[in-house]
Amino acid sequence: MRAVFINLDRAADRRAFMERQAERLGLGFERVPAVEAPAISESDVARLGRSWERPLTRPELGCFLSHHGIWRQVASGAEPVLVLEDDVVLSPRLPRLLPAMAALEDVDLVNLESFGRRRFVGREAKPITQGAGLLRLHRDKSGSAAYVLWPAGARKLLDRAERGAAPVDAFLHQFRALASFQIEPALGMQLHLLAAQGLAVPAGWATAIQAPRKRLTISVENLPFHARRLGTQIALAGDHLMRLFGRRYRRVDVAKAEMEAALAGLRDDDDV
Repeated sequence: MRAVFINLDRAADRRAFMERQAERLGLGFERVPAVEAPAISESDVARLGRSWERPLTRPELGCFLSHHGIWRQVASGAEPVLVLEDDVVLSPRLPRLLPAMAALEDVDLVNLESFGRRRFVGREAKPITQGAGLLRLHRDKSGSAAYVLWPAGARKLLDRAERGAAPVDAFLHQFRALASFQIEPALGMQLHLLAAQGLAVPAGWATAIQAPRKRLTISVENLPFHARRLGTQIALAGDHLMRLFGRRYRRVDVAKAEMEAALAGLRDDDDV
């Protein structure tokens, strides 16, 4: 399976980090240059930046457009593609599971990561290999650092993107037309989340996208944002109601020991 990772030109340390992971896993990762925030045109900011529940920041738009470029590549092909961001730590189980995922049918997207938060998933996992299964993923809004995308799913995402943008994790995991699944146990986690759990990660690796934001004020200009937010809250209430009929709202975790071992191995590589 083709595997790509998104990486800013100036983030040479993260590129080296992902290349070391690829070597340790025995996989070939193809680097895709990320869209830089200053390079985003004013027309794209005007067209996409005000189409969600709040105005999107330029870094958020850059991330969205970076993924969008990969979706176009996937849509033009015939095989699924592993899509990664450059701050995800990957499980050593990943190479063994990729062939099983490539053989899946009637799937648009498989999310591989854990974000340490609860999400809406199906009642039971469908086994795909010994010790790993797929849960139907109904709603999530956290994480776009590791997923497998099929051409049919990419075409659905591109069609939806004609109508606007969103933070890419929300765009991916709140799209009900997408046949999305979650692998359990998860196969990766972002570095800043592992640091929050007390694991030793490279210094200064906080994400460049997430940052404190001002609360959206009530005004005529902001009414479209508030209306979209209300629509999301109504849909969310429906998801909670579906818990009465078997839907689950729970965490899907990654094996902490695997993350510790992966980080230790990468540190050992630095010492060589």
